[in-house]
Amino acid sequence: MVIDPFLIEPEIQSYNHISSRSPVPTTYHLPALFDPKSMDKVIGETCGIILMGSAASVHDKHEWLSNIHSIMEQAFARGIPTLGICFGHQFIAHMFGGTIDYLWNDKKKRGARSVKLNSHSILGESAEGNLIYSHREGVTSCPENFDISISSKMVKIDGITHKSKPIWGIQPHIEATQAFAKRIGISNDKFQPAFQFGTRILDRFLEKLVRVPYDKN
Repeated sequence: MVIDPFLIEPEIQSYNHISSRSPVPTTYHLPALFDPKSMDKVIGETCGIILMGSAASVHDKHEWLSNIHSIMEQAFARGIPTLGICFGHQFIAHMFGGTIDYLWNDKKKRGARSVKLNSHSILGESAEGNLIYSHREGVTSCPENFDISISSKMVKIDGITHKSKPIWGIQPHIEATQAFAKRIGISNDKFQPAFQFGTRILDRFLEKLVRVPYDKN
């Protein structure tokens, strides 16, 4: 299940990128503008969830955010591997009691930054590379039962990993495609290495969809 909570433009190319690499069939949900209950119809058969980015804030009071909250709670209870990207990362941290706040006095920043993944990351090993980012808010305190698994000079908590459940959050856009990069002003020279590193991380999550058992009941 890929959840795209877009407010301005759906990330269809990013979804296609995810779907093309997934070892299992995917479903695409756009709860902010279309029926959020579409998620309810497939959660019982879902073996993984990716919650993508959004111009919304976790502090907003939209009804569709409540629908996502309910779906995520069911996923966590069933042990379904779950990955939050950008807004999704913040949403997971917020659900578990972490703090989400402005990082640069309400200024939105975009670009490609160098990040460091430690052995607690989704890769399961230390690694370093550039990833694309576009956000103004971020996780400013790590929720309990999570490790900080990715960090950068710009953002201390660039990624989190649950200590016992298959739940990960990553602030940069590991799913970003060339269309996304072009829209936010990223040159091709910066996009290509970020795309390769982001895809490596994305693939590691997708591999877990066929390895981690989950409870359908």
